[in-house]
Amino acid sequence: MPNLQFTFSLIAATVLFCGTQAVGQSRSGETIGDRIWIWGHPAGVYNESYLAKLPKKSAMEPVAAADSMGVRNMIFVRYAGKPAPPFDTYYVPFQKLDRVYWSLVGASGVTSTHEREQVFRLAETHDNVMGFILDDFFRSSATGPSADPETEAGDLPPFEASLTPQELHALGQREVRGRKLPIMAVVYTGQISRRAKAHVAEVDQVCMWTWRPADLTDLEGNLAKLEKLVPDKPIYLGCYMYDFADSRPLPVEPMQRQTELGYRWLKERRIQGMIFLATPNVDVDLEAVAWTRNWIARVSKEPFDGRTSVSQR
Repeated sequence: MPNLQFTFSLIAATVLFCGTQAVGQSRSGETIGDRIWIWGHPAGVYNESYLAKLPKKSAMEPVAAADSMGVRNMIFVRYAGKPAPPFDTYYVPFQKLDRVYWSLVGASGVTSTHEREQVFRLAETHDNVMGFILDDFFRSSATGPSADPETEAGDLPPFEASLTPQELHALGQREVRGRKLPIMAVVYTGQISRRAKAHVAEVDQVCMWTWRPADLTDLEGNLAKLEKLVPDKPIYLGCYMYDFADSRPLPVEPMQRQTELGYRWLKERRIQGMIFLATPNVDVDLEAVAWTRNWIARVSKEPFDGRTSVSQR
């Protein structure tokens, strides 16, 4: 008969290891493709707003869009109340994906106790729900210059946000399928400030987004500032495939710039993943999307071992 104390210790260690893997550590045999995510919304949600000026409208559902891009991981975010809970029927196509993060806070910072409970219920019954996302979390400008957390002066009040640090702490203690799943918060470059610190201290991961394409010239400096703000948190790089600031197609050059910087940072382990936004942009004939699709196909099978240099692509 096996030693029960040893068996329980082994089980506990295994659960802890799996939880650590989910937060951002690499796994043996991983590829670059394992570190690439697509941001998902219900089909067509941009058609009457951001894509209204385009001759073609989007009709592609999120999982089909992920397939089109050659991506197996999705950050899915509710948009304008869609889909309505409960989410089980809507989730059926998502079961084929490797990993899914589902929004506890949806687009425009919308959330409710009922919605969050429905998300935890979904995660409890689907093994590939591996974490949660807080979108548009801070009620502060997404643009403007980022701050240097080491030189900001004076007592700064925390940003207003969709949830309090105390509420975030409680969410972080929730167990799903016997363990805690990571919570990721969106941080726009204009929100890199000590004013965000009380909230981001209560999440497991952050993803950095640059709202205006013109600000991509500051991408390297902004990552360095975010690293100072959250030195103990895995960082993911968000890459827009469309110019949402001005509701127009994004040229290939800034798309290439942010993607290749992200690729280099992945290799250097400065970031843990890249997120391309968004599924409603995939089927509207955007050059930046086509370039990104080709780039993903070219690099996705490369080993994620931290040893391959950019010049070896």
